Amino acid sequence: MKTENNRTCLEEVWDEFPHFTQYEVRAALARCGLTTKHIESKVKVLSGGERAKVRLCKLINRETNLLVLDEPTNHLDVDAKNELKRALKEYKGSVLLISHEPDFYEGVVTGVWNGENWTTKMF
Repeated sequence: MKTENNRTCLEEVWDEFPHFTQYEVRAALARCGLTTKHIESKVKVLSGGERAKVRLCKLINRETNLLVLDEPTNHLDVDAKNELKRALKEYKGSVLLISHEPDFYEGVVTGVWNGENWTTKMF
């Protein structure tokens, strides 16, 4: 069995969603900001941000009713952040999102809990 790093992005996503056509897999990866060159490349040669886009693609195409995202915008470029924001707005389930980027989550969330209110401070 191949490990994730020896597989192409296309293989990674297609194995996760075998009912997708090749066009659908390529389109899903492209929506996450990957070019044809990236899509056909092995995961092991991608940067950390590009690998995050592959994982993001697998995550946002999975049928779930709850997403827990901890700093999902780390390592994402502006286009990928915009696509993630669009996908979260369309998502039908609940999302618990941890983020330090109000510009990203404003317009997406229905409520904000400020973690500073629960932090123990040392003097």
